[in-house]
Amino acid sequence: LEFKCASGIGYSNGEPRIGNEWDQWNQKMTATNSCKQATVQMNQELLTDIGNSDELLTCSHCRQPMRPNVLMFHDTDENVLKEIYSQRERYQTWESLVEEKVATNGGKFVILEMGCGVNVPAVRQESEEVLLDCAKEIQLQPASDGSVCMIRINPKDAKVEMS
Repeated sequence: LEFKCASGIGYSNGEPRIGNEWDQWNQKMTATNSCKQATVQMNQELLTDIGNSDELLTCSHCRQPMRPNVLMFHDTDENVLKEIYSQRERYQTWESLVEEKVATNGGKFVILEMGCGVNVPAVRQESEEVLLDCAKEIQLQPASDGSVCMIRINPKDAKVEMS
């Protein structure tokens, strides 16, 4: 798990967030450009140190709290979003390459989805979208002997929505 400086959470699309709590947060921020690059990799030693302390993990540049480098609901932290957008672009490039290789080189592609429920359906929807996209790519290649299938492991919600 990776952590990033949380100094950017007081802004959304470059504008300060509205409200007394956000005003107070932004006033005490002394973030630097280095904060935007600051990351800490969690390891067993650091986890033990933090677990045995009342202290928060803080940025080495501004001494403000750090946060997990993951996308959270309604997230606007530009420190995190920039990297996530970059990762999303790399993923989309990889996905297109896989779909093309399966279709043109007769590849066999299995999408294995484990434990993805319906409360937060993003992963389920992405799996289904990749399945459909890959199947369409195979159909566009009349001589292709490529194949794609999805295995969804979920005892309660195994149904695949095909639209």
